[in-house]
Amino acid sequence: MIGERLAELRKLNGDTQESMAEKLHISKGAIRTYEQERNRPSYETLIAICKLYGTSADYLLGLTDIDPSDEARKQRQKLTDAELDEMHSYEEYLLWKRKNSRTARP
Repeated sequence: MIGERLAELRKLNGDTQESMAEKLHISKGAIRTYEQERNRPSYETLIAICKLYGTSADYLLGLTDIDPSDEARKQRQKLTDAELDEMHSYEEYLLWKRKNSRTARP
């Protein structure tokens, strides 16, 4: 269940396995094994996935069929292309900032 839903969320959010792995700071192979249901994400990774896509662990684990990210996706569909580009640029900036703040620590 988690593999199918994870792949669906990843694609709906325009991510490849590689881009998702970068955002979660894990390997592309890990994403592949989750989606193929050969392995399950750790508790920490599951939380990170939920935060990344605005969904719930209950949805990913198949405990509910209600995906909280549907509402957020509907809101994004109301944005213009220019607004979506700006939002994407800001997201990239925040990820860059997070990465650099981690590497700057002693």
